[in-house]
Amino acid sequence: MEAWMRELGLVMRLRELGVTEDMLEGIADGVFPMDGGYKALSREEIVQLLRESL
Repeated sequence: MEAWMRELGLVMRLRELGVTEDMLEGIADGVFPMDGGYKALSREEIVQLLRESL
């Protein structure tokens, strides 16, 4: 599936958008978690997800 998504020109990693490790805290500060999902994420979990997406 990743190959197909790349073929479509979709970005797969935050680094491809120019995001660096130093930016993750600021990005996490701009996230507005919404109710109704499977689990409410903490700020630390959001930062971890962003880090794993680099």
